[in-house]
Amino acid sequence: MNNVSDTIERHYWKAVVFLVILILVGTGFWGMRRFAPAIFLGKPDLIVGPDGEHQQSQGTPAKPALLNINTASAEELQTLPNIGAGMAQKIIDYRSQNGNFTNVDALQNVKGVGAKTLEKLRPFVDVK
Repeated sequence: MNNVSDTIERHYWKAVVFLVILILVGTGFWGMRRFAPAIFLGKPDLIVGPDGEHQQSQGTPAKPALLNINTASAEELQTLPNIGAGMAQKIIDYRSQNGNFTNVDALQNVKGVGAKTLEKLRPFVDVK
């Protein structure tokens, strides 16, 4: 009886170790796919700009068009990272009350847009 109990316990711990290793390997692959997708995808055929348009990459990828925050609609603003419907409306309200933005840094004058949000938006927006 003791021998059967030892065998079951040994198999139990083998299963636990196997599952832990499986979880760690899966987490590693997930992290690599999430933070370094080029490892799995190779060179991308399509470049997606911030406005959602697909551009064919030929040699050096073309720089995607930047969204003009002085003329963008609420729907266009919502395509930006960390900008929802409420924040888009705040940007439009600020723009209508204070005039056009003179530079991208002026977005920080909108309540709710801080330094971190501005840094996430900077690659996608312009005032021209």
